[in-house]
Amino acid sequence: MTSVSVPTRRGRTGLATWLSPFTAPVPEPVRAPLIRLQHERLIKSLPLLCLAVAASAVAMALAVMGDLPLWQQVAPPVIIVGTCLAILLRIRLRPVPQDIETAYRGLGNALVVAIGLGAVAGAWCVNAFIETEIYYCMTAPVFIGIAALVTSSSLLAVPRAAIAGMAAAVVPIVIKLGTYPNVGMRAMGAMMVLITLMQARMILGKFRETVDMMTAQQELDRLARFDALTGLAGRRAFLDALQARLDARAPILVALADLDRFKQANDQYGHNVGDAVLVEVAERLRRAAPGAAMIARLGGDEFALLFDAGRDAGAEIEASRRAIARPFAPGGASLSIGVSIGTAASPHAGTDVPTLLHAADLAMYADKAAGRLRTAAREQRHAA
Repeated sequence: MTSVSVPTRRGRTGLATWLSPFTAPVPEPVRAPLIRLQHERLIKSLPLLCLAVAASAVAMALAVMGDLPLWQQVAPPVIIVGTCLAILLRIRLRPVPQDIETAYRGLGNALVVAIGLGAVAGAWCVNAFIETEIYYCMTAPVFIGIAALVTSSSLLAVPRAAIAGMAAAVVPIVIKLGTYPNVGMRAMGAMMVLITLMQARMILGKFRETVDMMTAQQELDRLARFDALTGLAGRRAFLDALQARLDARAPILVALADLDRFKQANDQYGHNVGDAVLVEVAERLRRAAPGAAMIARLGGDEFALLFDAGRDAGAEIEASRRAIARPFAPGGASLSIGVSIGTAASPHAGTDVPTLLHAADLAMYADKAAGRLRTAAREQRHAA
C-alpha cells in the first residue's frame, strides 16, 4: 500500500495534535483507506447538515427577535448561515480530492469549523437565555441543543469534530443553567450533560468499530492475495495483476500448471506430505522461472505463471516442467508427481481475463491428455 504522510499524535505537540480528526489510534496499513472513507462520508453528510444547521439558526433568530440588541440578533445567524452556505458552495464547485493528504486536511478543517460554529451558537444561546422574556427563554437552549445533536450525528466521519463542536455549543448552556436556583433549570442542564456524554460515547464507539472493521477487511484481503502455505501470490493478486496488464494493453503470456498424480500421493501419504510437496513445487517454480512477473498458487494443486512481453517464457516454462518432474522426497517418501502446463498469450488468445484463462485452461487439459497417452504408451512398451 502507498505510504501516506499525515500528522499523527505520536511525537506531535501543540495545535497540530488537536487538529487530528480522529479520536483513536489508526493502524498505519488502514490509515489511507480510512481517511478516504471518512472523507467520502463527510462530503455526503454536509449538504443536509448545513441545511439543518442554517434552518435552526434562522428559527432561533425568529424566536428571539426583538429581545436582543440588533447586532446580537443578526450577527450569530449571519455567521452560522453564511458559513453553511460557504461550505455548500465549496463542495459544489470544488472536486472531491483524490489524494489522501488533501482529504486529511479536509477532515481537520471540519474540526475547526465545528468548534467555531459551536462556540458561536453556545454564546448566542446563553445571551438569548439571559435577555429574552422568561416565559419563552427556554426556546434558545432547545434549538441549540437539537442543532448540536444533529451536527454530532452527521459528523460521525470526523469524531473529534463531532464531539468538540457539540461540547462547544452545549457547555456554555449547561454552565448557565447550573447557575439558576430553579431545580427544573438545573435538571435540564444535567439532562443535556447526560445526553451529550451518551452521544460522545456513541461517536467514539462508531469510530472504533469502523477502524476494527477496516483492519479485519484488510487482513482478509491480505489472506486472499497471499498463499500462506507456499508464500506465493494468491488467486486475487494474480487476477488483479493480469487485469492491470490487460487494461494497459500489454502483451503477456499466462501459463496454468496443474500437478499430475498429486491427489493420489496426498491420499496415500497424508496432508502433511502433500503440503510439503506443494511448498517444494513453489520453490522449484521460483528457481526455474526467475523471469516470471508473478507466480501464484490459485488453489489446491493448481499454479499460474505470468510473463510480460520480451521474456523467454517458453524456456522457463519447460524448465519448470523438468523441475517438477524430478522426484520428491518429503518425509523419506519417494514421489513422482509431474505437471501439465497450458499457455495462452494476449492479444492472440484473448484480451480479457476470462477468455485468456479459458484458453490456457484448454491448453493445460490438452497437455494433460497428451501426457496420459505418453504414459500409457510407455506402460505398453514395458509390458511388451
